[in-house]
Amino acid sequence: MSNSIGWKFLTTFCLTLVLILLGTTGLFSAPNPVSQFSFVGYFQSWSERKSSDPKQLQLTTLPPYVNMVIVSFMKPDTTYQGNKNLAETGLQFSADGLVVKKAIALLKQRNPKTKVLVAFGGLTYTNFAQLNPTAISNVVKDFGFDGVDIDYEPTNSQCSSSKGKISCTSDVEFRRVVSQIRKVLPKPYLVTVAAWSIGAYGEGKWANAQPQGAKTGLMLNLLRSPESKMIDQLHVMSYDAGLSYNPQDALAAYQNYFKGKVFMGIQVPPEGWGGNVYTLSKVSSLAQAVVNNNAGGLMLWSLQKQPDGNPSENKPNAEMIAKTSCQILSLNNCQQALFSLPTNKLDNR
Repeated sequence: MSNSIGWKFLTTFCLTLVLILLGTTGLFSAPNPVSQFSFVGYFQSWSERKSSDPKQLQLTTLPPYVNMVIVSFMKPDTTYQGNKNLAETGLQFSADGLVVKKAIALLKQRNPKTKVLVAFGGLTYTNFAQLNPTAISNVVKDFGFDGVDIDYEPTNSQCSSSKGKISCTSDVEFRRVVSQIRKVLPKPYLVTVAAWSIGAYGEGKWANAQPQGAKTGLMLNLLRSPESKMIDQLHVMSYDAGLSYNPQDALAAYQNYFKGKVFMGIQVPPEGWGGNVYTLSKVSSLAQAVVNNNAGGLMLWSLQKQPDGNPSENKPNAEMIAKTSCQILSLNNCQQALFSLPTNKLDNR
């Protein structure tokens, strides 16, 4: 009897010791738990390769840590007629529309938790006055997108303060766009909004937040309105704002006005203007601020954009930014390449 107990004790002790050794040496380890954060990547349709095989499109090869992909950009006033014909949508894929649809399905099959959205608007497509919500909805449904990202960047919007309140000439149109899109794409479709860098500045604690400009407070009227509840998450374009801009301050401002998920944006250098460069150190600091403040995650413009010259910690490429973000946001498979197919010579517009 005592010998039997002794052997059982010895066997249990040895097994425990082996498991401990395997764990500490990295030979046996459990996967990371599901992270509450996400990493959003904008995908330039004009940079995709031309192929009749969906497996040969870069879109299909994205890793699971890019758990929201936003295909860019569609025209707000698209006249899409169906039949997977991309000609009038504004999307600039070289591949045929049916091939793109199959690529989206393949990406979601490989990464079941990844959401794929289509963005409309941006700097190029600004005709929101002629918004065609039905056509946009048809594109979403025909191609298997999970929703849309509203990239509202009015060229002539002016914001001003009166008695401590910001109002902008674009307020009515912005709210109308959100309302009409949500009407044709009810939940569970996602409706997200690309938010201006200084769009939550201009009032209260952030009345004098720097920098100031014509679009200071651009988002405030929308975020105070009933339409705010129609938005699932914000993607703050926290770049192209100059050296005085502090993205951590912008995060605090946006979280004050919006109770949904806030994602802070990073741009592969060089930025369009202002001189700021997101080094890996700055990426890490912003990612940690996102974690500390329980925000939604990080957003990258864009997955295909290339830095000038050779990538480095002080001038990182998209993959370096994505992998660093992945680690701090506690996502999985962070060592996986951003694309498993070679990238084309890309247009970084």
